[in-house]
Amino acid sequence: MRLSTPAKITVTLRVLGRRKDGYHDVQGVLVPVSLYDTLEIERVPDKGLSLEVDSPEDLGARENNLVWRAARAFEAAAGARVDAVIRLTKRIPSGAGLGGGSGNAAGTLLACNRLWGEPLDAAHLRREAEALGADVPFFLDPKPARIEGRGERLRELPGFPRLMLLVVKPDFAIATGEAYRLLAETRQGRESAAAQAAAPDTVPTAMDAVLAALHNDFESVLFARYPELAEIKSRLIAAGARGALLSGTGSALFGIFETDTARTSALAELSRTRLARAGQWRVWPCESLSSHAYESEA
Repeated sequence: MRLSTPAKITVTLRVLGRRKDGYHDVQGVLVPVSLYDTLEIERVPDKGLSLEVDSPEDLGARENNLVWRAARAFEAAAGARVDAVIRLTKRIPSGAGLGGGSGNAAGTLLACNRLWGEPLDAAHLRREAEALGADVPFFLDPKPARIEGRGERLRELPGFPRLMLLVVKPDFAIATGEAYRLLAETRQGRESAAAQAAAPDTVPTAMDAVLAALHNDFESVLFARYPELAEIKSRLIAAGARGALLSGTGSALFGIFETDTARTSALAELSRTRLARAGQWRVWPCESLSSHAYESEA
């Protein structure tokens, strides 16, 4: 099987109190976007499990990769030996708040389940996804959704508008743990007013409503620690974005554009900025998705 696994942007993110299990309760809105990694899983009898990664970044030890962990989790849950070569081609940057690794994990669970005769039902797949990470359940069936709990409670948002986007990432990543530590230090045990406010219960069905909903509790603390992020946001707005926001715990930001022409013009402007910075910013044009199906590709 050969599958594409999408990225996501975080349109709204509020961090509430810390839970007993060490996670935080959050409220937010996640939206899949047309920026993809590729997974290829080939069954090879008596091969054992092998993972090959093609990535412009060093992703660290194989055992820490979410694809590897998802395949091993499937083995344990299904009681089936995964004799396969898995090839992962990365385009979604890591440490960017775009959910690339979580999408890879969800795609691996689904692909293994299909290739080994679907021994796990939807509820069991969801339990395995939750154990792998807070964003992984979202990627089992990627659609615009409201998230609650530690991110595992999802409510679909039908009618979410199509957005034309530029995603921009500087030449550094931000670890999720670092982002939460900086936020905790800033709050010093207190919840912010934004965190206490409940997310609106209406579905944004027009761009103006999405723009009004843009919020990320991590933005102020990460902008203070990494001023280049604030510069990217300013550049996106100056280049014509109607709104821009840090995605998740960063380091990527996204800008929302009214038209494809406006986005193309902004891409050219940001390319000139990147040349001035010796190409240190990576930029991807993409669009929001109403859904994504993990269909086997030729």
